[in-house]
Amino acid sequence: MPREYTRKTTWGKASLEEMEKAAAEVKAGQKSLRDFKDKNIDKSSLQRFIKKKERKGKYAKRILTDKMEEDLTKHLKELAGWFHGLNPLKCRQLAFEYANKNNIPVPDNWTMNQCAGESWFASFRAHRRLSFRTPEATSLGRATAFNRTTVGEFFDNLAAVTYR
Repeated sequence: MPREYTRKTTWGKASLEEMEKAAAEVKAGQKSLRDFKDKNIDKSSLQRFIKKKERKGKYAKRILTDKMEEDLTKHLKELAGWFHGLNPLKCRQLAFEYANKNNIPVPDNWTMNQCAGESWFASFRAHRRLSFRTPEATSLGRATAFNRTTVGEFFDNLAAVTYR
């Protein structure tokens, strides 16, 4: 005959309303985390609930819209096509300038540093699937030599050499 399982913890037994009410009381300083044991609210569960609630409010705010991020991405790719790639810091500064020109409210740390935050940049880079590296210098002769005529000549010479 199988044994009966008896639960030893109270994790997950409290309703969402009870958890929010308890979190509000703890935040207000009326009670401590351990004062809710009689209501089947575990101290560590309540602590995790409060941390998640605080974190959600901090990171949920969106600075630039999808259209603006798309325009910024297009501009960055255009600059890279002109042999003028930007390093991550310059890209963050460009995002800050773009937000200021469009009168978008930005977080205080953006204004203080005169550039977008590192967490915003990491999210932007991952979301847009961009890769930023420190650009290497390209000589003017090399940049201007790469055109349709010279590339055509190269492939004509290549074909002449390989088909002999």
